[in-house]
Amino acid sequence: MSAPANSVLLPALRDRVAAIGADGRARALEAPGGPAVAPLGHAGADRVLGGGLRRGAVHEVRPAATGDAAAATGFALACAARFSRAGGLPRPWLWVRQDLAGRETGEPYGPGLAAFGLDPAALMIVAVADARDVLRAAEEGLRCRSLGLVLVEPWGDPKALDLTAARRLALTAEASGVPALMLRTGAHAGPPGAATRWSVAAAPSLPLPSLGRLPGLGRPAFAAALERLRQPGSIGEGGSWTMEWDPDEHLLRDPVAPARPRAAAAGDGPAAPARPPFRRAG
Repeated sequence: MSAPANSVLLPALRDRVAAIGADGRARALEAPGGPAVAPLGHAGADRVLGGGLRRGAVHEVRPAATGDAAAATGFALACAARFSRAGGLPRPWLWVRQDLAGRETGEPYGPGLAAFGLDPAALMIVAVADARDVLRAAEEGLRCRSLGLVLVEPWGDPKALDLTAARRLALTAEASGVPALMLRTGAHAGPPGAATRWSVAAAPSLPLPSLGRLPGLGRPAFAAALERLRQPGSIGEGGSWTMEWDPDEHLLRDPVAPARPRAAAAGDGPAAPARPPFRRAG
């Protein structure tokens, strides 16, 4: 998979962020707008969260097991899409990731991002080799109130991500109102600084109706466990849900079995002749 063309290196990030702030459209968005929370769409999870994920906070997502990195990434992108839609007007967004994360899990793919309702053209990617630079770039991005969100992806359990670094990110997000999603691929634990912490595994998808003899593909589904909950208005301390991503409404919900096509009745008349899926030209 190839990365979007608008990738930037760490030294260029400050200039790019300054350019966003100087743009006329971005200046209109300079004050944090939209609701205080971004609803996930899943009724049970939103009720426990107190309405949704809070803006101006850090939310951590990590795989439940080694083989769940793709599921954790998909869930983080679903949360990013919910923040984007809750904000109303479209905003640029930033993905800061360690090089090792790209080598282990693959690079962002434009059509895949669009399937989650995220605009690939609005994405800036910062790729750096060191986890300390990941945190520095994320903090720089969180200071820019014109950004819709910052997705932070260090690899593993770096020493740089200690309690002090986590606290700095949380305070910066709180001051600017920009939400941060920390994707912890390859990690086993995290410092106690996130407003929410999610452990995510892949869940079985309900198959969509088949097309001819081809089996239907199911929607992305996640087994999401909320392991930490420290945000105002929340109820309880966590929970576990199976959530399905709805690509049409761009929200997470309970899995819904798709309606199957109605069988032809006796009075419906003769069925239309089958047409081949392709026609040879000439």
